Amino acid sequence: MSQPLPVPSDADRNEEFSVLILWKAAVGKVFKIASKNYGVRKVTYTLVKAVKDTDLAGNFEIDVLCVEIVARVIDGKRTHSNICKEGVMNQTPDTELLPGSFGEVCPMAEFEKVTGAILAYTNTYLEWVMQDRPEDETGIEIPVDLPHFHLTDMEASLVRNSPFLIKNRYIVTPNSIRAAFASIQQEMSRASRSMLLADAVDPIYVAQKNEAADTLRSKLHEAQLAAAAVRKDTALAALELDSLSLALLGKPSATTLSWVTANPSEEGAVFHLGMARAPLEFVRWAHVSGRMVPEEVAAGHDLRTYFHGWNQSYTGPDADGIYPLLRPATD
Repeated sequence: MSQPLPVPSDADRNEEFSVLILWKAAVGKVFKIASKNYGVRKVTYTLVKAVKDTDLAGNFEIDVLCVEIVARVIDGKRTHSNICKEGVMNQTPDTELLPGSFGEVCPMAEFEKVTGAILAYTNTYLEWVMQDRPEDETGIEIPVDLPHFHLTDMEASLVRNSPFLIKNRYIVTPNSIRAAFASIQQEMSRASRSMLLADAVDPIYVAQKNEAADTLRSKLHEAQLAAAAVRKDTALAALELDSLSLALLGKPSATTLSWVTANPSEEGAVFHLGMARAPLEFVRWAHVSGRMVPEEVAAGHDLRTYFHGWNQSYTGPDADGIYPLLRPATD
């Protein structure tokens, strides 16, 4: 819950620094104003980033980030436009612009969700995060019982036209993996062409787009490794593609993992799937988020320590979300 801002007393209002106190208390908070009028809905968010004193008595500067979203109904369809801008407001002894002038304090999570959607889609799919009424919610909370992994908003924007995408879940099949790689290439090429048409490019957007492409490729490569763990020419094969991947993530899976010592000089990880049993080989260290694990972090991890469960069974990712990426041994 957001903490309410302090309200100055009548005595405080007579002090020249009372407004400054209010603004400093507002740093890090987001204010929201929403209005509706004749088919137009307008929402304005204002994030107070910093308050700086100046050399002039009674003067100070307020750094803000403003996000304005306007939804209009045109020909029975809702369209969105938005603008994000940063700036500095100058406060003087002659003005008394209070934080409350920018609306009520709203949760930071709401602000991050909306701005994240703007960065990822630039208007597309904003409807997902701007629901007017509870009855507009169309999500059905039923677990997806097909192999899949979750995507961030930015990652989902890279495969937004894929038939294998269900909101923030991506269904894993051999065709879906090929489709995803093709879609990433297509979206990154489109983004490059768009950059050539603009005099200036938002560096934050570019950085997040490139990072999302890297993490999505990593997730797809892991899905391919999981697919290699099960080679069956049956209709059930698609449901078992990520069985090993689920086991490595510590999720319920048909595959179980354990550490086996054949003799004092030969030991290692093995997987069990039905009647099948085979050794596993180490590929690299991975993170549950899908991002790459830096070499300096990976250097301090020991594969054996991940098998300290009952009968030397695998215990899943560690407290930092790091786990070993394994695959069936090729020898």
